[in-house]
Amino acid sequence: MNRLFLFGYESPTERQSNSEHGTDFESSTGVWIVSASEQEAVDWGRAIAERFVTWLFEHEGKPPYSWINGQFAHWVESDQAVLSSANDLPIVPVGGMPDFAQLRNAA
Repeated sequence: MNRLFLFGYESPTERQSNSEHGTDFESSTGVWIVSASEQEAVDWGRAIAERFVTWLFEHEGKPPYSWINGQFAHWVESDQAVLSSANDLPIVPVGGMPDFAQLRNAA
């Protein structure tokens, strides 16, 4: 079953602004995960979010930053209105990774 995993994160620019100015800027994105259960989608979604944020910071030449340590919101969406509007997000099986450039552009 396809499950929509959504998560918040800080981009490198947001991280810098939040650290320097005490702001609370945050982005969000998501990915469809083909999984046997909601918990499996959450577990794999967390792995994707961690790798995605690591990639963002590496891509911009910034020091490493951990999404997991940031304790950002994340969930499997159940609202039909949200589900029907998320057709542009990538679909991956458990164990697969999306194209991070596509994921960044969908944010």
